[in-house]
Amino acid sequence: MRLIEMNEQHAIQLCLHHRDPRGFEFLVQQYRKEAFMHALALLHDREDAADVCQESFCKAFAAIPALTQLDHFYPWFYRILRNTCLNLLSRKQTSTNYRKSEAEREDRDGPNPVDLVEKREERAVVEKCLLQLKLEHREILTMKYTQNLKYADISVILDIPRGTVMSRLYSARQAFQELYTEHAGNPEADRQYRK
Repeated sequence: MRLIEMNEQHAIQLCLHHRDPRGFEFLVQQYRKEAFMHALALLHDREDAADVCQESFCKAFAAIPALTQLDHFYPWFYRILRNTCLNLLSRKQTSTNYRKSEAEREDRDGPNPVDLVEKREERAVVEKCLLQLKLEHREILTMKYTQNLKYADISVILDIPRGTVMSRLYSARQAFQELYTEHAGNPEADRQYRK
């Protein structure tokens, strides 16, 4: 039996016509460094580049038997690699944009009691208002504005869904705002409270 020396064309034929994993192993060995360098150039992160290479080789292994012809492996494989890199970058960008919009929304969500405390003359009014709130409102406002916790962290600590955190914060802000407006607009009531 004559042994055939493995080269790219032979490896491709093994993959296309015989679904022989030895052919694919040869192609991976031939191109893994090049693939890693290309992924690294796109992603600028060694760990992500390694993960994307592994994922892309898996995708290629699954897809190659469906091809009827393939003259050169790497140009075909590079399209898979590039798309996998772009998908990862897109997911990361979406995640970054989401976190950014969450932070912006949290900033816009209404009056921040901590900002009001900055003014010395308002401190007593703010403290009085906080003390008059229901415990769950005072608790959630403190977590959000004193401890600067994110919605997700509050959700875990209080063991409530994220949506409940948002609605409870909304209610707490509304209740605080009503009390604050009442006391800030009525200095007599505030002086009465201090006696």
